[in-house]
Amino acid sequence: MIGISLVAVDLDGTLLTSEKTLAPEGARLLAQAARRGVHVVIATTRNPDYAREVCQQLAIREPIICTNGAQVWGSPDGPVWARYAMPQEVGLFLARLADERNWELSITVGSVTYWRQRPGQALGQVSPYRTIVAHNADAVVGDVLRILAWDLQAIEAVRLLCETRFAAQCRTETFYRADGSVNSLGVFAPEANKGHALDLVLQRLGLGPEQAMAIGDNLNDLPMFAGARISVALDNAPLEVKRKATAVAPSNDEEGVAWALRAFGLC
Repeated sequence: MIGISLVAVDLDGTLLTSEKTLAPEGARLLAQAARRGVHVVIATTRNPDYAREVCQQLAIREPIICTNGAQVWGSPDGPVWARYAMPQEVGLFLARLADERNWELSITVGSVTYWRQRPGQALGQVSPYRTIVAHNADAVVGDVLRILAWDLQAIEAVRLLCETRFAAQCRTETFYRADGSVNSLGVFAPEANKGHALDLVLQRLGLGPEQAMAIGDNLNDLPMFAGARISVALDNAPLEVKRKATAVAPSNDEEGVAWALRAFGLC
């Protein structure tokens, strides 16, 4: 489509298949579009280390939107354009509650994601970006970029706390499976969302919303959809997401990203 200069694409459930591998045709066409001068921006709830790996596979060096918009980088190697974290004391309260009730959390502070120890796991650093801790609270060594919870009781309790007691300090995103069931809950700083992050990227690149296309599959992609001229939901997205998209593509296992790029003339 004439005038589209930037494609913002989600990873999980979108460019990644159900097997968590890059959809080969979608990846190939994104790389092709980038070579032709289209800005290909990864926009993911994952952290920068994984987004960098995807950029390397696509051979792109564009801005990246990570941690659901809690981090915006000017390129896979920086500089950091924006970083939004919730206060350490909020993270500690939620982590201690999870420890009391035996809920497992994933907590990101700085560049490291901490996981509570599972049976048989050794404590300590697994990689530069991943560390195993004995208790959730041990992870909260500073202001928190992201908390993820999967236990349904944890999801309900944490969401309620974030909507009431900590409403000014954090917000939540609920992530759904293709069948509409709840998969997980994310907790982020109030400013952290993909729409806010996309606005910043467009501003820094000297582009407007009318020059952007966004591709995604979950409710947290809707702010990004609102900031782009064209929005494409994959068929595995919840109905609410599909209703608010410009178009609905095949699923992530059926090369939905490739379909979108072809449908709107970007390859």
